[in-house]
Amino acid sequence: MKKMLPAPAGLILFLILIICGCSILERGPQSSPEKLMETYLEAFKNDDFETMIRLSDELGVSEDELAFLKNFIQIIELESYSIKQVEYISDSEAAVSISLVLQLMGYEKRLEDRIMVLQKEGKWYIQDRVFDYQ
Repeated sequence: MKKMLPAPAGLILFLILIICGCSILERGPQSSPEKLMETYLEAFKNDDFETMIRLSDELGVSEDELAFLKNFIQIIELESYSIKQVEYISDSEAAVSISLVLQLMGYEKRLEDRIMVLQKEGKWYIQDRVFDYQ
């Protein structure tokens, strides 16, 4: 004979699994504009260009431009960053205000920027170029 959990115990166990499962899913690097930006900036800090590209929404640039961007990222050192504010424009679009401290050949540069991010199929992506070099 099989033993069954009493209905209230089974319901509580089910709710715990749902809550824990949802909180685990929410911690992904593309689960929110803040997490996306944090993951992107950490990748930049660690010269992880592939992650930066993966988190970007269709850059629409040539191979030459990608090579230029990769070299550009490697010569700039990201000293520190902070995510100042997230402004939701819609359920699937937001603007993330960031503050950066960069080092280039011994010179420090402070930069404030507002980056557009977009949600597709439950994941957030960088919509803008963080460094517009043109």
